[in-house]
Amino acid sequence: MYGKDVQINSKLVKQGDIFVAVPCADLNEHIDEAIRNGASIVYSEGSDHLHVVNVDDARLFASFLAKKKYGKQPERCIAVTGTNGKSSVCHFLTQIWRLCGYKAANLGTLGLFIGNEKCCPDDIVVPNLTTPDTITLHKIMEYLYYNKVNSFAFEASSHALIQKRLHNVDLNAAAFTNLASDHLDYHKTKEAYFKAKSLLFEEILPSEKPIVISRDYAEIYDKIAKPGRNVISFGLDKKNLIRAENIKEYSQFITFDLLHKDKKFKEIRINLLGNFQVMNILCAAALAYATNIKIEDIVQTLSQIKPLNGRMERVCSVNGGDVYIDFAHTAEGFKKAISCFKKVCRGRLICVFGCGGDRDQSKRPIMGKIAASIADVAVVTDDNPRTEDPAKIRAEIIKECPKAIEIANRANAIKYAMDIIQPGDLVAIMGKGHEEYQIYSDKTTRFNDKEEVLKLAE
Repeated sequence: MYGKDVQINSKLVKQGDIFVAVPCADLNEHIDEAIRNGASIVYSEGSDHLHVVNVDDARLFASFLAKKKYGKQPERCIAVTGTNGKSSVCHFLTQIWRLCGYKAANLGTLGLFIGNEKCCPDDIVVPNLTTPDTITLHKIMEYLYYNKVNSFAFEASSHALIQKRLHNVDLNAAAFTNLASDHLDYHKTKEAYFKAKSLLFEEILPSEKPIVISRDYAEIYDKIAKPGRNVISFGLDKKNLIRAENIKEYSQFITFDLLHKDKKFKEIRINLLGNFQVMNILCAAALAYATNIKIEDIVQTLSQIKPLNGRMERVCSVNGGDVYIDFAHTAEGFKKAISCFKKVCRGRLICVFGCGGDRDQSKRPIMGKIAASIADVAVVTDDNPRTEDPAKIRAEIIKECPKAIEIANRANAIKYAMDIIQPGDLVAIMGKGHEEYQIYSDKTTRFNDKEEVLKLAE
């Protein structure tokens, strides 16, 4: 192949590399930088730059070159899209694969994992994104192939799909978890957001490969599961191929019956909190089934599945009460999570939360209203304000949660919640989960909710 490597970041270009300049405001500046850094050839679209070869679609061409350069990938590759549950489904699926004897990896919000171990390849920078750029994604897949990983699940964000980062990946199946309002700062409307998600099934997944989707979300199902497509459905509705019934929630686990065609597997126990986790488990089971694992073998693994870091995670007990952290940051995910906490809480539900800056502003009063109606004590604090005024964000939340206690500093907010905990209470610290930073307009500081809780609990 012509060129030593393929780059879409002009700063990474080395002597002899191919550079693909994707559309942006300062396109010519990036092209000039790539040439100065030694690019052997530069591709772009609609450019009048003297030293550019124009192509019809630069992003699609970049994914084509990435596949040409890094063409190896695991035998099974699965992509999961949707608003909520992507990380959980990917982690649950890889646990099922591993328990069934396969070497499995997953990639997403939490990073790259082979088995239970977080992996940082020496020559690959895994960015802090749900889905990396197309070149990094293909590099990761080839790295996994040469490390004997035969099963790979990864999260497909709406940004990645619209930017064609997944085009030219060979998928064996793909799943749609659910749809709620999110990333409207980027997509502007929920319709555009859904259209971005649907690209996974319309342009990337081969038409004969299985679509894993729930009939419980009829509007989504009807738009994605079109006639003639290979569909494996999951959920609670009786029309689903893989479904659950007789769900019972307990403080540390859930039981349910799993049905598949004429088979019924009774009182399956999963060691997870939150009834919405049943849908995530069913989605993972359906994806495993889509990769030709027998339903009986899948069922045998479910009781061994472990919870995900930062998702409905119990951190410790303080003064007879429990402290949990969770990543839910959309209005729908937030409501589901704190509703589950309320069900298992023997005393008061104390909820610590905020909303991110430079993101969908419409969810702020909605989440405030949810907290006001479900939590006994609401503590509104900061959550990655980014370039926005943190006080303004908090005010937009508190507008619908007037009895909330406002504490700007997140560490102080967590301390307040833990100071007032009484026997039977449950403190739910929401929005950041596994994250290890707090983003402000002028700086990014290290901050992790779990570490903060454990420090205060000492």
